[in-house]
Amino acid sequence: MTAAVEHIKKAIDSLAPDEARELFQELRRDFQLTEDDQADEEALIEAEWDAELDTRLQEIENGTVQLLTAEESERRSDAVFAKLGIERPVYRP
Repeated sequence: MTAAVEHIKKAIDSLAPDEARELFQELRRDFQLTEDDQADEEALIEAEWDAELDTRLQEIENGTVQLLTAEESERRSDAVFAKLGIERPVYRP
């Protein structure tokens, strides 16, 4: 990878998530990906998610992360919504 590309990657890493998302969308519009490009991109994203899942599973199996009970997860979620002053949506399957 060239120094210019490395520089651009570092600059992108420093962007806020919304800025990075906006930049990505603008680049997609500017370069108008073809259907083949989109299929390749989807395959890449799928592979990245698979790798992320493998990493998380490995962390669970190695005991390097602490899992939460459903009750603890609910308690923490309630606390976040309360802190933000947002009414938590009720999920009804």
